[in-house]
Amino acid sequence: MSIDADPTAATGRAPAKSLDVFPSTYRPLALTNFRPWTWFLLDFMLAYVSAAIAFSLTPHSASVYTGATAGDHVNQFPYCLGVAVCISLTAHIAGMHETSQRIRGYALLGYCSVVAFVGLLLINVELLFVHYATVGRLISVFTLFGCIAGMFVVRSLIIEFTSRNSHVVAFVGSRSYTDRALTYVVNQHGQCIRFITHSLDGEEHGDLKSWVLQRGVHEVVIDTNDPDAPSETELLSLVNSNLTVSTYTNFIENLLERVPNDHINAQWIIDSQAGSSLLYKRAFKRLIDIVVAVVALIVLLPFILLAALAVRIDSKGPVVFRQRRVGQFGQPFTMLKLRTMVNNAESNGAQWASATDERITPVGKFLRRSRLDEAPQLLNVIAGSMSLVGPRPEVPAFTAELEKKIPYFINRLLVKPGITGWAQINAGYADSEQASINKLSFDLYYVKMLSFGLDLRILLRTIASFASGSR
Repeated sequence: MSIDADPTAATGRAPAKSLDVFPSTYRPLALTNFRPWTWFLLDFMLAYVSAAIAFSLTPHSASVYTGATAGDHVNQFPYCLGVAVCISLTAHIAGMHETSQRIRGYALLGYCSVVAFVGLLLINVELLFVHYATVGRLISVFTLFGCIAGMFVVRSLIIEFTSRNSHVVAFVGSRSYTDRALTYVVNQHGQCIRFITHSLDGEEHGDLKSWVLQRGVHEVVIDTNDPDAPSETELLSLVNSNLTVSTYTNFIENLLERVPNDHINAQWIIDSQAGSSLLYKRAFKRLIDIVVAVVALIVLLPFILLAALAVRIDSKGPVVFRQRRVGQFGQPFTMLKLRTMVNNAESNGAQWASATDERITPVGKFLRRSRLDEAPQLLNVIAGSMSLVGPRPEVPAFTAELEKKIPYFINRLLVKPGITGWAQINAGYADSEQASINKLSFDLYYVKMLSFGLDLRILLRTIASFASGSR
């Protein structure tokens, strides 16, 4: 990413010969054009092709029967399909499908190697213990190196291509807006986009179209509340010149998948509800919550019982900790957790918890790292007071305090609170007022963009947080 805050600075591009024609016949692709499910599909195809090539290169591939299995040897189609599913899911869980692709060079090669190895390990374990089938060692080895090479080379080429053909974005408006917008994206973003500004306070914009075309700009971002924003006539002229014109809020939502806190207002809250999927939110999401929560509770029951026994032995007090939290539309409910702190830890009132909190017991530290302390919340999900995915519920005392200091904080619970959520996987757990402000931008993005695809992304990414022990 390069930045040119001076509107008259050279851009490294030759000026357009004619200002009436957009200097480029195409809009260069940016990494932000590769959305998470695009990466998922790309990895799925790469893994499938790699497995198919590996299968065809082995000496005995021609003699393998084309049915479901041949003796104890799996056939080509289910093997290739299984490899594609396992590797693409593993890559998604590892965060390799996120819009922000910050991994480069040897680190990227390492990620590809680990993802390919884990994906192949999963499919081989599944074949052996579920279908009682095996796959040849050479096939596995060829598939492994094929997947590593394919994922690494394709990603490197995409990153190199987008770097050489930078997507140029111009913030146009008052200096206070352009400086604030530029600072925000520089601090938050690291992709192959070049940002420039065109700042005029109370002055005539001049020929905005000429300025934009001379600098090879592809997208103009304006603030509709900015008194020095370009006129509708100017903006329509830019659109007719094959340029993209975006509002600052929409631009940040698409780029960073969060909402800029300084642009949240009542109108945004109202508009965000208009775009949400009511059918999914009111019917399918609830059905998925019940089915997944019941299955997860059955699978985790032995671990919950062992954890409960450890809590009982470790310190005095109840095994299950009950705490009032603020739920959807501000309605209070009782949230269940395995106790991780000493008994009566909040006798003097609710306090922010931190990783070094002395109130946390030895067993509690392990439960928090493994997230097993939150397993009883599956009962909250079945009861309907929580969802699997949603903003994290706060205690009433914190909510009342944060509402006074953070505008629209309560609107993060226009949906049911969740065990995990978009803010949790992107910003961790809030242990201060500033952390809550940061998480609000992710929570409100989730409220607006709520969908099955986003919920699935969050659930898969949560698996990675379990593996890393992060909260």
